Amino acid sequence: IMAVIRNIKVDIPKSHITIERQSGGRPALIKYVLEAPYNREKGYPEPKRTTIGHQCPDDKTKMYPTTQYATVFPDAWEKISGEKKKPVVKRIGMFTLCQAVNTKTGVKDTMDGVFGVNVSDAVMDFAMYSILHKSDVVSAFQAGMRGEMLYSGDARSDSKYTELFEHQMTREQVLQFRKEWALHCKNEESINSVWLCIDGSNDDCRSKGVEIAEKGAAKSKKNVNIISFTYAVTDEGFPVTFDVYEGGMVDAKAMKNIISFLTESGISLRGVILDRGYCSKPTLEYLNGAGIPYVIMVKGQPEGFASIVSEYGNRIKMNAEHLVPGTYLFGVQQEAQLFKGYSHKDYVTLFFDYQNGSERVTALLKNLYGAMNDVAGQLSRNDKVTMESQFQSMLRLETETSEDGQEQQLVKINTSDLQKAIDEKGLYSIVSSEKMPPESVYRRYASRNASETQYRFIKTQLGYGTLRVQNTQSVYAKFFTAFITSIIRFEIEQASKALGQSATRMIDEADRLEMVRLDNSYTYTHSEKARVTDLFSKLGADGSALLDETVKAENDRVAGRTPVLRHRKTRAKTRFTP
Repeated sequence: IMAVIRNIKVDIPKSHITIERQSGGRPALIKYVLEAPYNREKGYPEPKRTTIGHQCPDDKTKMYPTTQYATVFPDAWEKISGEKKKPVVKRIGMFTLCQAVNTKTGVKDTMDGVFGVNVSDAVMDFAMYSILHKSDVVSAFQAGMRGEMLYSGDARSDSKYTELFEHQMTREQVLQFRKEWALHCKNEESINSVWLCIDGSNDDCRSKGVEIAEKGAAKSKKNVNIISFTYAVTDEGFPVTFDVYEGGMVDAKAMKNIISFLTESGISLRGVILDRGYCSKPTLEYLNGAGIPYVIMVKGQPEGFASIVSEYGNRIKMNAEHLVPGTYLFGVQQEAQLFKGYSHKDYVTLFFDYQNGSERVTALLKNLYGAMNDVAGQLSRNDKVTMESQFQSMLRLETETSEDGQEQQLVKINTSDLQKAIDEKGLYSIVSSEKMPPESVYRRYASRNASETQYRFIKTQLGYGTLRVQNTQSVYAKFFTAFITSIIRFEIEQASKALGQSATRMIDEADRLEMVRLDNSYTYTHSEKARVTDLFSKLGADGSALLDETVKAENDRVAGRTPVLRHRKTRAKTRFTP
């Protein structure tokens, strides 16, 4: 029950609140936005609010706090009342998973050495928050992590995180971590010579204090300044490095910066796997000049694609001679010059995916019929006829004479143009620098699936397309924090996959583990499910022992002693095996 404390007045917070008026002379409710998770289906964030006070009738800037206020603002409540809010129950699963990841990879230990323990603790706490809530909104951190075991002890306020990102994490420190992490990848993860998946994107940035924000090809399609970024992961999805740069920098130059950084760190490339956004003449020129093999999804219909479609497009469809073994695809490869003015010839592999093709043809016809109905409606109303550009070549207007001698305009299908559009559905191509069977091309590019999961998660942590920071240093700090989050999430995901479970399910199950405070100390009764124990095992840890260490660390903190946490293993590690 949320009681109102009438003998205390507090200031109404200046941000993240809504004032909800009530009828009948009742005081207005002050509601605080705990978090605003993004709803992918609706396309916008959905705020979750809680009532933290009732507005005072004699002073509209003050409110009588509810008991929820003490929970959302524990630091402020302690100053006002002298009462320190201590949870009776704390969840310890997510913290202990992070400890398991650290003992395996040393990700936190590396941060300790570069940023110091206090900053490292705060970054780990924010990483846990991002994983649990799929959010990067600092204002919701305190409420979101209420009741969680944290590296920092107590949940930091949004102002403290703003201070952290703006002033306590320098660009030089971020670069130092990137160097040390690259050495870790080389020396301890055996990432010496690998196929790398490199991808980039950009986020909107409306702040005038971010110097690297500038006009570019915004993913949001809005006319705003953007910040661009690139991430590199192995074909398993293991995060290797990242970079942040000016919004207008072209992909080829950004990719060159990433590759140069890795080469200087002693990581040589067997090749790169790139999405269609990198399929351009400058990219191919750079990679060929550097002698770096590549597999790239072809974007649009360049010259080389058109020629192979013309020759093989219909021939490979449902043709067993061109079946790609182990798949439902049909493919053929041909040496071709992909772009005009680019003399180098690559190997272009054309694929036909009949399942994808049939779905796209169905969608095309559905939309075509909808366009015909729209045009028919316009004709019946004698409106000016307009139609979407994609259907202008497939539809035409004809004048016919009805049985009663009246002329009328009808909309008809241009079957030849429709057939051309139908023939293209399900066809796509991948360009490679080396000659290889279509099966090998498909398998190599399909290894991006693991990395695509990482890219989606990384972008989630960055706020779904909009970066909410006020200066350039905060940009680097936020991207760095997202990178740390991706490392932790990857390790948990791989361990979960080895158990045949989703990472989301295993994280939820682990997060239910709770220790209970009795008098002045916490106690934990081992009740974790077998698969949670197995999850820790896949991370290379004894889950039972690690959970006990977590409880001991918190009890040390409560007693005023410095908690002692387990650190990185020194033995060589192997990659995951099912």
